[in-house]
Amino acid sequence: MRNKLLAILLCLPMLFIGICTAHAESADVTYTVAQVRSLCDGIVAYSGAQSFIDGYLRSNAGTTAEFYAIAVSQSGDYDFSSYEDALLSYLDTHEVYSATSREKYALALAAAGSTDSYISDTADEAIGELGVMSLVFGLHLLNNGYDSDLYSADGLVSELLSWRKSDGGWAVMGSYSDTDVTAMTLQALAPYYGVRSDVTAAVNEALDKLSSMQLDSGGFKTMGAENCESAAQVIIALSALGIDPQYDSRFIKNGNSAFMGMMQYHLSSGSFAHTGASANDTATMEAYCALVAYQRMRYSQGSLYQLDHVNHSAPAPVTKGNNSDNSGNAGHLSAPSRSSSGNGGNTSNDTNNSNNTSRPDSVQTDSNGNRIVIINGQRYIEATTASGEMVTVNVSETEAPVSNETTQHAPTYGGFQPAATADMRVAASTADGGGKASYKPYVILGIVLSASAACAVLYLLKKRNKKNYIAVAVIAAAGVLFILLTDFQSPDSHRESSVTDGDLTVTLSIRCDTIADRKKVNSFIPDDGVILDTTTCHASQGDTVYDVLQAALSERDIPMDNRGANGSAYIAGINGLYEFDYGDLSGWMYRVNGDFPEVGCQSYYVQDGDTIEWLYTTEIGKDLE
Repeated sequence: MRNKLLAILLCLPMLFIGICTAHAESADVTYTVAQVRSLCDGIVAYSGAQSFIDGYLRSNAGTTAEFYAIAVSQSGDYDFSSYEDALLSYLDTHEVYSATSREKYALALAAAGSTDSYISDTADEAIGELGVMSLVFGLHLLNNGYDSDLYSADGLVSELLSWRKSDGGWAVMGSYSDTDVTAMTLQALAPYYGVRSDVTAAVNEALDKLSSMQLDSGGFKTMGAENCESAAQVIIALSALGIDPQYDSRFIKNGNSAFMGMMQYHLSSGSFAHTGASANDTATMEAYCALVAYQRMRYSQGSLYQLDHVNHSAPAPVTKGNNSDNSGNAGHLSAPSRSSSGNGGNTSNDTNNSNNTSRPDSVQTDSNGNRIVIINGQRYIEATTASGEMVTVNVSETEAPVSNETTQHAPTYGGFQPAATADMRVAASTADGGGKASYKPYVILGIVLSASAACAVLYLLKKRNKKNYIAVAVIAAAGVLFILLTDFQSPDSHRESSVTDGDLTVTLSIRCDTIADRKKVNSFIPDDGVILDTTTCHASQGDTVYDVLQAALSERDIPMDNRGANGSAYIAGINGLYEFDYGDLSGWMYRVNGDFPEVGCQSYYVQDGDTIEWLYTTEIGKDLE
């Protein structure tokens, strides 16, 4: 009897682990507002946000702090004077070449409550000076009440609409829509959705385009590689339009929402990865912006770039009615009063949902920094417990969480999430970037089930000595540990192609002449901007642009930083020159036979006679046209 009991006890834990592993792979994951707040805390401690401003933001003003500053400003009321002083000092001592960089600094100053003339000067001088992105960021400035000698808000909206691609979205260059540029354009156009009929029609088409570009993982690609930042930009855009990226069926693929498309890159450290499993500063920053944007949407507080709580010197925008067309809409338009039903402006559904939504009467902050939400006269408090858990509770009782059921449009919770309770389906702290498909859970499940079967066989054969079961458990545990500590790759993903031989002949060049006249970030950047002059390379059928680049650089001992994963190479740096070294829109792009392909370099297969160029851009290719 003792041996029988021991065998059963040894089998049960392994069966339990197997069941939990299988469930973790199939569970639909959603996040409550309290969990989203907790995710934000993992990046910027809620109780220490002021320290973050006076520390990290002040120290990194002008380099990596600006979008953090905008998002932190939009998450609560803080003193940004130290950051403002540091950023103005940076601008006094640095020459800013890029129009979009100037607009970014102006928006950060506006978010910090600054009244410095740099903001209005930028609105007068930089808007539209460098392609579609300078129109996008310029419109954010005008949406916040600043005037421009170059454009009226209405004229700028019309200009942005004229940049649309034939497939319904936007891109910096080329004929096809880009995920990031489309999403960022929608963020700027959001205040005019439902106000101007041409904007409403264009936004609806762009939403359909983004929906068609979504992957089964819930995520999105840019330049052929799925990444965290693209999903984050889509979440910011959907939130600005009042569309819930966790529940709207247009943005749920294979059971995975757009929100999960971003959360698959979440790491246990609280940061986010770009494509693989390593923390990335830019991915973390953009994910934080997306989390704040989503939280604001749920609280009906407006979009990420609607700086309605900041007191600055710009005049208040003029609120227009819900006009059916754009006639007579000269001057500024402010964000219309719009339902947060999340159905993308579908009037009939707004009407159907309007009676079921409960909106906060007011949102306050108490002396301890806790958020107080008043709904129908009842007080709800969002706070952090002593153990670090974020909770949202009614003063008198604990409410049930929002249903996780996926609906055609957003669920009828309005802009407020009731209390987070113990029966939440998934805690935010369990998200560890594991949303991507992995062989490991299945192998572990197989080991556990095999060990359980072995124990059952031993029992049936009446080999009930406890040492037999202990041996099986030890072997199974060793197998599980081995799988967890190793990472097998397929031959294709591990292949390092040598393209010195082959029946195809291509040419390759690597240049950074766009920054040849600027201050060098390292001594390896050549004066003429030519890292590799036009060189003949040999390749074989099935080799990609990435294979050619990798082999050529390896032969010449030129360093390259590939931060991609799973067959999607992402070239972050070549010869010590990295993305973002010369502004937010800088990085490496490749061109084949004079055209910029719409896929990543590891998905473009070379042909005999191809001319391959790797070029460094400071404006996402605009300076390469």
